Amino acid sequence: MASQTLAPSRIFILLITLITSTLPTWEILAGPSLSVKETEDALTILQDGKPILQYNKATQVAPDGIDPIHNRSGYIHPVFTPSGQVATGDFSEDHAHQRGVFMAGTNTKFRGKKVDFWNLHNKLGRTEHAKTLSIGSSSDSASFTVQINHVATDKGSETVVLHENWTVTGRRGSTKHFVFDIESKQTPATDSPLLFNEYHYGGMALRGSNLWTPLKSNPDGTCEFLTSNGHERIGGNHTRVRWVSMRGVVDGKPASITVLCHPSNFRFPQSVRLHPRMPYFTYAPMFNGEFTIEPGDSYQSRYRYLVTSSKPDADWIEKHWVDYAD
Repeated sequence: MASQTLAPSRIFILLITLITSTLPTWEILAGPSLSVKETEDALTILQDGKPILQYNKATQVAPDGIDPIHNRSGYIHPVFTPSGQVATGDFSEDHAHQRGVFMAGTNTKFRGKKVDFWNLHNKLGRTEHAKTLSIGSSSDSASFTVQINHVATDKGSETVVLHENWTVTGRRGSTKHFVFDIESKQTPATDSPLLFNEYHYGGMALRGSNLWTPLKSNPDGTCEFLTSNGHERIGGNHTRVRWVSMRGVVDGKPASITVLCHPSNFRFPQSVRLHPRMPYFTYAPMFNGEFTIEPGDSYQSRYRYLVTSSKPDADWIEKHWVDYAD
């Protein structure tokens, strides 16, 4: 029998079929282009030219109707989905002090006095951007490191209590999801320790979209929670979890942010505060008892953020957590 050969057009069709049938894997292997853009006011991580997140170096000024005490720098907002939706919230009418992605202690004590870096309206403390330390990139990531100061205020006097370094890294995602990490290192800035009292919230926090906030001006605002234990908002509050997913609708389309807790973190799996009405939660290891950051020591923690223009399922999130933990 004579041997058969494929015509060039047939070979071309087979090659296209092979490529398209394995497109998701091919996309991951090829990888997106990641970069960092710095301006006087902000640092932005981009994937293929599309922004993933913005870190605010400059003080963000409260809009009309909100007390200027809430002016603040040194936090991440907006966080974007691959579809361009804004998944985080800022200057909400109800809790103007909760700002995108931020980290702050609430019920703490420094040199015998209470300090509250979280509730700015109490005028006992705040966090603020100090300086950019570095910017870098590799074949599969782009990152920056900044210093954030935690400042105690007492009768007009101010003391920098903690220096916190954030390394924020954008990693390979896809057209369906963005990925970024935050590594935090908090170090005492004086010769005195900072005590975190046992309390029901504080720590690494996330405020979701303002469109998820139930207010008179936004009566349909709502969102859902899901934890690694399978709990939703109420059942998951103050449980110890590997991850928390917050999801809702932004501009008529689904959106979500999931925060993975690394197993090297203090008191892992960490307890979480899931607010009963508002779109925010925080990893709160102080819920399980007081702890202290001593001079010469540091408190380090790591979290990974998955951002989607969809409602991710638990199996997909768990796979990403396993990859992160490894």
